[in-house]
Amino acid sequence: MRRAELEKLREVNFELFALDPEEEFIERFKDGVSLPTDSDLAEMFVKLNQKYFDGKLPDARIEWSTRMVHAGKCEDKQRLIRLGVAYHKHYPDDIIDTLKHEMIHLIHPNHGKGFKSEAQRIGASRYSRMYPGMLKAMKYLYECPECGEQYPSRKMLRNRSCGKCSPGRYNSKYKLKFVRRLR
Repeated sequence: MRRAELEKLREVNFELFALDPEEEFIERFKDGVSLPTDSDLAEMFVKLNQKYFDGKLPDARIEWSTRMVHAGKCEDKQRLIRLGVAYHKHYPDDIIDTLKHEMIHLIHPNHGKGFKSEAQRIGASRYSRMYPGMLKAMKYLYECPECGEQYPSRKMLRNRSCGKCSPGRYNSKYKLKFVRRLR
């Protein structure tokens, strides 16, 4: 189709060719050089709340944190969502995913069944990715004896089992084994 024909179609049916607000947001900030402002995040919060929760989530303050090394944190009682600058400079396309993840925490504070079903319904990840800057903050490395999945941790773990081999419940058969100290 020629460019002129495409332009005419866009004029007639603009909605068919418009980017989804989430895709548009990701496109604007995918370079990782500039991150969205707090007001950009607040605007996206309103759009995501309307799209996935029919506008029923309580209002929340969203801000960046330069101290966090992980993706995000929700303080549900204070209605505050913090996003980690270091993580999102590394993975700028994860901003929307992290925001959706933290929005779910406004109604489901932990990663229980309710959280998991909401995350699946709206397409939000349960876990963030690792990046080199994050490992500096981790002190210990654990590994599943069954599948070999590795779990960096900031603290010593006692009774934790592999999330892949025993999802949702502790199982001593898959108890994580200490591998080494990271720092």
